[in-house]
Amino acid sequence: MDRKNLFLGLGCISLALFLFIYTAPKPAAPAAPALVEGKISAVKPAPALAPAATTVGGAAAAAIPAAAAQRVTLENGLIKVTFTSRGGAIEKVELLKQSADTERKANVVFNDRNDEAALALGVRNPLTNRVEPVYTAFAPVVDAAARRVTFTGALADGTQVVRTFSLNAGDKEGDEPYAIRFATKLTPAKAGVAATRVWFSTGCWGFTTGDSAHQYISVLAHDGDDLTRVGTEVFKDSSGFFGLGARKAELEHPAATVGKPYQWVSSGNQFFASIVHVDAASRGTRSEILARPVDFAKDVHGIQAFAYWESPVAGDATITTEGAFFVGPKEYARVSALPDGQVAVLQFSKILGFISFGAICKLLLACLGGVHALLTWTGAWSWGWAIVVLTCLIKLITWPLTAAQQRSALKMQQFAGPMKELREKYKDNSEKLNKEMMKLYQEHKINPFAGCLPILIQIPVFFGLYTAFQTTVELRLESFLWIHDLAAPDTVFSVGGFGVNLLPILMGVTMWISMKMTPNPSADDTQKTIMYTMALVFPVICYSLPAALPLYMTVQNLLTILQAKLTKNPTAEVVVEARPKKAKG
Repeated sequence: MDRKNLFLGLGCISLALFLFIYTAPKPAAPAAPALVEGKISAVKPAPALAPAATTVGGAAAAAIPAAAAQRVTLENGLIKVTFTSRGGAIEKVELLKQSADTERKANVVFNDRNDEAALALGVRNPLTNRVEPVYTAFAPVVDAAARRVTFTGALADGTQVVRTFSLNAGDKEGDEPYAIRFATKLTPAKAGVAATRVWFSTGCWGFTTGDSAHQYISVLAHDGDDLTRVGTEVFKDSSGFFGLGARKAELEHPAATVGKPYQWVSSGNQFFASIVHVDAASRGTRSEILARPVDFAKDVHGIQAFAYWESPVAGDATITTEGAFFVGPKEYARVSALPDGQVAVLQFSKILGFISFGAICKLLLACLGGVHALLTWTGAWSWGWAIVVLTCLIKLITWPLTAAQQRSALKMQQFAGPMKELREKYKDNSEKLNKEMMKLYQEHKINPFAGCLPILIQIPVFFGLYTAFQTTVELRLESFLWIHDLAAPDTVFSVGGFGVNLLPILMGVTMWISMKMTPNPSADDTQKTIMYTMALVFPVICYSLPAALPLYMTVQNLLTILQAKLTKNPTAEVVVEARPKKAKG
């Protein structure tokens, strides 16, 4: 492999790596335990405030403020759901097994910064053509034994609404404890008049600490084949790239599908998702979404969606929409078990926007989860040990290939003299140099490309883990050695506000040592400089990434060093010495 080909290969790899890092989102729970008996409590309404007037469906209807609503709570050990009588919807959901931060003094709460409830009903106003939330009062009836609450109310045009919500206990196979079953039945006010069609809100998630670019805050919709994604960037003005792609901020972003209605619509952040999955019988043939901003602060937006399914009309003129509302962590094993491809909420990034590593990400996460299941006995460090063991398994699989690479390099080292002589002799004739080099390789059975295959295997594994670890909630707040959170950088201390992360530094040192121990006689000084520079570039790239990735790379480098120590120097069939140069004159 001559210098030109090596430079070309390194250039392609470096360009792909740069584009992948540049275009990919930038960063910053264990299996469910046995569920406890559901707890139900009704909160007395606050003193009534002066009702606000809202126009829904073309008629004036009395709306109640959020403070005046009656609230009902249901819980099953994993989630605590607070329902509100204001529209008969879900005000917020507390994830009881997901701490908000490493201090573990509070839990993650879904929709807590949103003025509109999740699964809130929306009705299109014919005067403004906008979908407006229903804020009228609904009367709750609680069934404690079934962990179920039923709300009854009416829309402005008299359409009667019955909404039922129930929590799974998780004690039956197929029950997802993070899922809330829901059903909304619409009955027209009088015979011969169609019931008003309604929309459903997905609710909104807050930002995670690691997602400083807000790349993972988005709305997703899936029709069985295609995935539609809407991010918060559509709600901001953009000047584009030198004017190309410039756009104005949108008030809402619509999308629709006909013939293949959306199977589910979700909103989510880096680690959590809320997914409205409508049963097949309730989807009809048409659906729409309206992605809307949720104002957190000035020029800082979250995102939610109102989704519509044209559910079929029953013989008695009623319209019923049923489904499941998942609100929980994006654990791979959990979301991959959900129907209709809801695993797509993991949002694996792509190189250049179209080269997907989704398949290898899923394979690696499945393997990591399987290894962790065998190591739960190790306690609080189980996920860290799972990464170490997975790294060892990957190294075990690639060991024969890497060993062949190292033996080939050691054998080529024995022919360093003749190869150097050929380079000097044909330095101005690269074509002749390549022919003579190949003749030398064939004569002594040397494979100069033996080192390529291990690299070709390791690159997709690296990219796959790089992508997967960005959203792996299983690693969130999990400690290992000095690492407090495997899903965040392993900052040990700060100097002048700059965090010192130890693992990327160890990764660079071990990478340099492993390169130093692997002979590369075909490389000149310039090529070696480029290779050693990579030992500096990779730690810089991984410096602010989740600690899980440099942990994998550091262990991988240590195993490569061990393998280099164990690899014996092969004995050449013919010892070739460099021919002495003829004296001039």
